[in-house]
Amino acid sequence: MFFGKSFKIARAPLLSAPMFWLAFTLILLVVLLSFRLNVPIGPMYWDSYIYFDAAQRIRTGQVPNVDFSTPVGPLGYYLFAWGQSLFPKAQPLLLVQWSILIVAAPLMFGVLAELHPRNRTTGFLILVPFLVFAIFPANTQSFYPYPGLDGFGIYNRHTSLLLYVLMCGLMFMRDSAKLALFCAATMSALLLMKITGFLAGGLFGLTALLAGRISIRHVLLAAAVASAALSVLELHNGIIGAYVRDIATLVALNEGALLPRFLTVISLKLDVILPASILVLLLFWNEQRQSGAQASSEQPHFFDRSSVWLAVGLIGSVFLETQNTGSQEFIFLWPVLIMIFRRVQLRSQNFKIAFLTLAAFCSIPTFAKVAHTTLRAVAVAPTYVQPSLPELKNLGQVLTRPDFLQRAELFQSHYPQNNAAYEALAKQGQLPSWQLYSEIDFQVFWLLSANQMVTDLKSFETRTNIRLQSIMTLDFVNPFAWILDRDATRHIQIGADPFRTVPVLSEETKAAVEATDGVLRPKCPTTTNRLALQKIYLEALQDRTVIALNPCWDLLLRPGLLP
Repeated sequence: MFFGKSFKIARAPLLSAPMFWLAFTLILLVVLLSFRLNVPIGPMYWDSYIYFDAAQRIRTGQVPNVDFSTPVGPLGYYLFAWGQSLFPKAQPLLLVQWSILIVAAPLMFGVLAELHPRNRTTGFLILVPFLVFAIFPANTQSFYPYPGLDGFGIYNRHTSLLLYVLMCGLMFMRDSAKLALFCAATMSALLLMKITGFLAGGLFGLTALLAGRISIRHVLLAAAVASAALSVLELHNGIIGAYVRDIATLVALNEGALLPRFLTVISLKLDVILPASILVLLLFWNEQRQSGAQASSEQPHFFDRSSVWLAVGLIGSVFLETQNTGSQEFIFLWPVLIMIFRRVQLRSQNFKIAFLTLAAFCSIPTFAKVAHTTLRAVAVAPTYVQPSLPELKNLGQVLTRPDFLQRAELFQSHYPQNNAAYEALAKQGQLPSWQLYSEIDFQVFWLLSANQMVTDLKSFETRTNIRLQSIMTLDFVNPFAWILDRDATRHIQIGADPFRTVPVLSEETKAAVEATDGVLRPKCPTTTNRLALQKIYLEALQDRTVIALNPCWDLLLRPGLLP
């Protein structure tokens, strides 16, 4: 009887503790990653294959940004590679999405531990969005009408989540050495995830310093700790300097795209930007009105005003999204709104109603879109089918509509029979359809085509008694080194977008491509990107033997391999 009552007394505070539910969720995710799950494939799903390319390179001793170029920082690729070694059966997209929790979850534990037990409501208000945005692999913008999970924008989602955690710390942790170490860890992670996230985080940190939320002494401590950690990495393998050089290259390749992207962000996120801007004005008006009735000693520091924090969060959000295609935009406004909500409890009822209404417009649309996209995909999954992809290992753990699969299977004969028409379109700078890469039937076809290519490549190697030790693909993604357990060509870009990320051919890259045993050339369909990549690497592909593996794939064999 005594032990029963004691258990009930202990269980009640445990179940009402945010830290318990964070730990419970992490355990549940570990269990799910241990099983061979399948998920509905979505638009631009092949972006997730970039992580397999990077993980295979890391496993074979290559260092991101030193031995190969990346579209973003190296952290996400290391997290995925580590997760892949722990969960070999995991569904790829879920593993990629959830790998960020290796960093983000301990940081969130730190924030929750700082909150007093009486502030459990605040703890849950920041924890629930954190878990939804961390777990659900979906973006706020829809690129295709049918259900599916978003395999693109993953590092953008990771960056937004880290900024969410940073903002939680700045809003709810006391100025202390603990906050300094928290900021050092979070800012280091942001730098190694994506440089624009680091810059946005720097803006938030500067505002916190000016607002008096963190002292200059603790800022210097955070900077010293982060600098020491990054210096160790640089001395170990030169990754930081190489990363900075890659950033400079990407900036040079994309320098003319900033203004159009600002306009794109504003148009796409007007549903959040408009109410947030109105709320900034409302808060500023209320602060000015209140300042006349308060003594100067009772007034908050200018930079710690609610209107300033919301404006800074909005500016940082817009800046971050100028370099993103697919993301969970503006989610780090949530902690700011919670902080403001705690302040407006002492205001008039009418003001509280106005604040809550505008705050709901700022936060609920993003939350609802991410949750709806994911839950919709889960709901239809039982009606979907799994393509037969025995050669692709984990990449085959996808589901699709039966009619999409039939259409993709039809493309296997349609594209070779009509490729002249698609080549003519590509030479005029046009894709077979306006949003080819967003179309789920194309994503399914790519997997079917890749599966057949791997089968034919293995048959070729058996027939000729040769083994290609190194492999490269003249396409956006190259998971084949991982699928076949081979070396990947060094000194090239993974996630190869010839119009945004692939620079002109250097001597170092040329030598690496020339030394590659086999270069795979996809032909179904001919696209602008594939033609552009062939043009960039043309000089390094001279005198190769062309082997037609099948109507959709050629193998460009290094001279001297065939007897």
